[in-house]
Amino acid sequence: MAEKIKWGILGCAAIAEKAFIPAIKKSMRAELVAIASRDPSRARHWAEKFKIKKAYGYYEELLADPEVEAIYNPLPNHLHHHWTIQALQAGKHVLCEKPLALTATQVKNIFTEAEKRNRLVMEGFMYRFHPQMGKAVELIRSGVIGEPRLVRSAFTFIFDRDRSNYRWFAEMGGGALYDVGCYPINAARLVFQSEPEEIQATAHLKESSGVDLTTSLLCTFPGYRQSLLTCSFELEFQSSLEISGPLGRLFLTRAFSAKNFETEIQLTREQKMQLIKFEPADQFQLMIEHFGQAILGQAKPLIDFNDSYGNALVIERALKLIQQKKSTSQI
Repeated sequence: MAEKIKWGILGCAAIAEKAFIPAIKKSMRAELVAIASRDPSRARHWAEKFKIKKAYGYYEELLADPEVEAIYNPLPNHLHHHWTIQALQAGKHVLCEKPLALTATQVKNIFTEAEKRNRLVMEGFMYRFHPQMGKAVELIRSGVIGEPRLVRSAFTFIFDRDRSNYRWFAEMGGGALYDVGCYPINAARLVFQSEPEEIQATAHLKESSGVDLTTSLLCTFPGYRQSLLTCSFELEFQSSLEISGPLGRLFLTRAFSAKNFETEIQLTREQKMQLIKFEPADQFQLMIEHFGQAILGQAKPLIDFNDSYGNALVIERALKLIQQKKSTSQI
């Protein structure tokens, strides 16, 4: 029987309830043993509901539990840096929801701490573990579409959560760019295997809070390769990724949200389309199992420092440009 990594969760986030817990319950390499919440009664309720043997009313208590080997951190964005550092200092490996941190400097701090403590940290870009994305990368690297020259991607949805949700507050890392824009950025950087030399950004900002409701980026990569990326809290659902080269084009309709859906890659060459189909797969489960293998020394984390640091830099640059435009328009 495969060795199981014992996990704890910080907080009772919706993503933990809907995606992480169902996935870890199916995993043969992981066991969920503890959960913590600032509301002790909620932690106890979740422990009973999901058959988790330990419930804590403070995050520090969970981090002090010697049985817990790995932490899942799905806390609000502005808490990712602090509690990931705290978990690493407590000797835990950490899988942290995206974005790993709000700045590139914070990302660097996290990985420095992980190296110092000889622990692993990985940003939770679950889409990278789906067979659909793996096949897309394989096709690109095989040269079937030639050198990728253009990436067009959109991750949008109608965000209608309660107005107390952290995504509505800039100081908490709210806005569409941090929440879903990080995915198309990561995908473009993955396709081109480089960092953008130039970024242009435009956004629709919520007047009362300043968070971006819709943001579009035009990024120029070395060799004049381009990416057109859009994220939004106010547009009909899209989760698309299109990669074009001189010999063909790949199109994924559910690039970032493929969990439990039948998916396909549309490969077009010489104006003829070939469909490559995939059965439903749990990308969260695949991510958890991969991270467990990495902890056991059987794999290297698929998403490393360069992934997370580069993504944070792009987001920082885009937000700075957006704020500069806002300031100029107010003069």
